[in-house]
Amino acid sequence: MKIFKKIVLAILLLVLLGWVFQQPLLELAKPHVNKFMMEFPESEHRNSEIKGSYAQVACQNSHVDFGESVRQTQSLDGQWLVEQGALDDNFPKEYNHTAPVPGLLTEATPSFKLVGMESDEREAFWYKKTFTALEQASALSHLCLHKAKYGTKVWLNGQMLGEHYGAFSVSEYDLSAAIQYGQTNELIIRVGAEHSSVPEFIPVGSDFEKYGWYPGLWDSVSVVYTGQYSIVRTKVEANIEQGLATVKTTIRNNSDVAVELTVKQQITEWQSGDLASDVAEQRVTLAVDETITVSQDVLLKDIKLWSPESPFLYIARSTVEHNGQASDDRATRFGMRKVEWRGGEGVDSKNKGFYLNNKKYYLRGTNIALHRFFEDQDRKQLPWDEKWVTQLLSGHMKDFHWNSFRFHVGRAPNFWYDLADEIGFIVTDEYHIFSPVRLGIPGMPTSNNWSLKELEKEFTAWVQENWNHASIGWWDASNENHNPLPYEAVPLVRHLDESRQWESGSYRAPDLANDPLEEHPYKLNGTGFMNSNDKDYGLSDLDDFTRLPPMTKGTIFRTFDGPGARSHPYINNEYGWLWLTRDGSDATTIAEDAYKLLAPDVELSIDEHREIYAYVVSELSGYWRARRGYAGVQHFLYLGKCADKDTIPADWDVKEASATCDNFIDIPKLIMEPRWAEWAPHAFAPVGINIDNWSADFYPSGQQVSVPVTLLNDTYQDSEVLVEMVTADVNGKILTKSTPVQLTLAALGDKVLTIGLTMPENTPFVIYAYLSGDGIESRVISRRKVGFAHPGIETKLPKQLVNSAFSSAQVQN
Repeated sequence: MKIFKKIVLAILLLVLLGWVFQQPLLELAKPHVNKFMMEFPESEHRNSEIKGSYAQVACQNSHVDFGESVRQTQSLDGQWLVEQGALDDNFPKEYNHTAPVPGLLTEATPSFKLVGMESDEREAFWYKKTFTALEQASALSHLCLHKAKYGTKVWLNGQMLGEHYGAFSVSEYDLSAAIQYGQTNELIIRVGAEHSSVPEFIPVGSDFEKYGWYPGLWDSVSVVYTGQYSIVRTKVEANIEQGLATVKTTIRNNSDVAVELTVKQQITEWQSGDLASDVAEQRVTLAVDETITVSQDVLLKDIKLWSPESPFLYIARSTVEHNGQASDDRATRFGMRKVEWRGGEGVDSKNKGFYLNNKKYYLRGTNIALHRFFEDQDRKQLPWDEKWVTQLLSGHMKDFHWNSFRFHVGRAPNFWYDLADEIGFIVTDEYHIFSPVRLGIPGMPTSNNWSLKELEKEFTAWVQENWNHASIGWWDASNENHNPLPYEAVPLVRHLDESRQWESGSYRAPDLANDPLEEHPYKLNGTGFMNSNDKDYGLSDLDDFTRLPPMTKGTIFRTFDGPGARSHPYINNEYGWLWLTRDGSDATTIAEDAYKLLAPDVELSIDEHREIYAYVVSELSGYWRARRGYAGVQHFLYLGKCADKDTIPADWDVKEASATCDNFIDIPKLIMEPRWAEWAPHAFAPVGINIDNWSADFYPSGQQVSVPVTLLNDTYQDSEVLVEMVTADVNGKILTKSTPVQLTLAALGDKVLTIGLTMPENTPFVIYAYLSGDGIESRVISRRKVGFAHPGIETKLPKQLVNSAFSSAQVQN
């Protein structure tokens, strides 16, 4: 039955591709089709533009109040009334549903059917909220919608205030003429029912592995009250060399006369509130309706640097005064830190990479595909539950020694970045563009006809909204992308934030010499997925790769390898291709071939599936770290959609199975699959070890073998380590041992060490290489299975290797 289904699906896919590309079906088998799929003709809407309600007065960077005393922020988050209806200006006569804000309309009560899909029942959803405004009138009041899908139109007390179309940008609406102070106000917001509700040239996101494109007010909503002279936005740039913070305050004169203003700055520590600087002030003159940016250097008394290991944060307190009276203020949280990618022609390979606070910093981490998780049947309101998100970011991620992650294909709600600042991570902030091929699949948005002007506006709003987050290490314009628009947008906006660099999509040349390239060397997924590889590789083939990027060889999924490619720094943030459904019963739709290559003709059990994943992906993580060709290695995937069709509830409209998947077995409780939870800390240990060779032929039975292992030290301290190797049978009985080797592993160093070890007379057996030492909390282990029918056969760890804290001195005793 499965084979029949696959044949039918294959035929349907060919028909679909033939329809999309208007090509005869037989032509689809020819090599030139891939090239055709990669070509994006210039968008007919390249220069199209439509006015939006981007924040130009008060809303930007205003999602949270870190201690403002003049500006007042009124949150409108909570339950709203909601109803479906037409995409016109006629309000619903009654509202029979409620929905949480922030959130998505899948969570409405009673629920709507086919949310995010074309439906005869609706063209739009209408939100309604009543609120009591401040008793005392304010000179200015603005509604801030921090992110909404798909297209918004806003009314207050029956007066239309404006429209906005971007799905990932804050929008701002002047309430001053309509608001009734001290009284109840009625706010109505219309959103498009699905992604095609906005013009096709609006960048609403693209991802051909995503099926649920749900509408809603998916980030916070608030009203901001200020004086006539407002702070539009602030940008704090840390100068760690000089011990100062440059605060760039954009201010606006909203009055009808020219005015002289005083801009004041002072820095305090975030948690203690202690003063960290004296007051800096500057006088400026603004014409009517003029907006200017004032740059002020503020010297800190004793700087404390931010890092994932010590995420120390400050507050920049900015105030605008007129005649000694404060009109507006901002409390902007930031970290004193410097992030930088280094590369370019003539730069030694040892000096390429990512630098934090002027020191090379190796990145170990993962990916969060939040917008794919939005269509997971267990998602509900979890992405807006701060307690749950805090545990998500601070639990397993720290246990696994991860110091970084990528927001894969799409921005997150603002408070996620706040938590990353506090908990301590280097974040890749990636826009919602995944366009490796020019597809036009019904029901999915496509980037084919986007406007460059609109993309520039969205990128601008994105950077300005997020630029004060200490956690964001660099901007990422797109993922695995052949569409030229994101590459063209990067040079248009990079002047906005010269303290960070850009990764543009990796399939074309980066914008500048120091810009990084991300790479996804999937070597175990065979040749079937859009010709990813030139042959069906197995584990033993891994011995033949240099591990020095670029490593991808596919026609479509191929990292830029043109002139100067090898002079750029690289990060490896996808590499496994062994995703399992959450219950572990089967591989995801695109990972089935990978398991067949590793365990041919075997009907794998749940335990065998999970053992293959934990063994292969953990050892692959160390494998890609070992040659230092990449500045970072990030596992894919920590959080995403994870469902098989058989497990999707009947009331969940999106019936498509997952293409990729995370490793949680219980999402609400954040319970991780135990095998992966056991081995991930070994794979990403700051002081780590990895056995170099995979092929069983390298380990002949009964012979003495010189086994190469790679030792890594990602820390800034030399490490005294003890390295040992043993072989053991499937039950954990030790068969042979090596002579222990003690050595000093230099800070940020790596070393290939060869250890003599006698192989057992009979197979199968497991080789364990492990290290211990002062400052290493528990033994770090790498392993190789030799002579097993397939890598899914579970083995017991020898008792003496079961992790427990100890020092090298204890080992010697």
